[in-house]
Amino acid sequence: MNTNEETAVLTLLERQAPQSFEELMTLSGLSASQVLLVVDRLSREGSVVLRKSGPDYFVALESSL
Repeated sequence: MNTNEETAVLTLLERQAPQSFEELMTLSGLSASQVLLVVDRLSREGSVVLRKSGPDYFVALESSL
């Protein structure tokens, strides 16, 4: 079961991925801690993956790789 925050992040990633944490915060209206918790939960269940590019991390749907 997805929370409202998870649904918001997944919807954004379905529209365009990858997204940085900053982009996810801006587009979703969630706080930094909310985005971190959501991405952590989704990555643990295998729905999203994190990729490092330079100093930043980007989030993408597992199915988009």
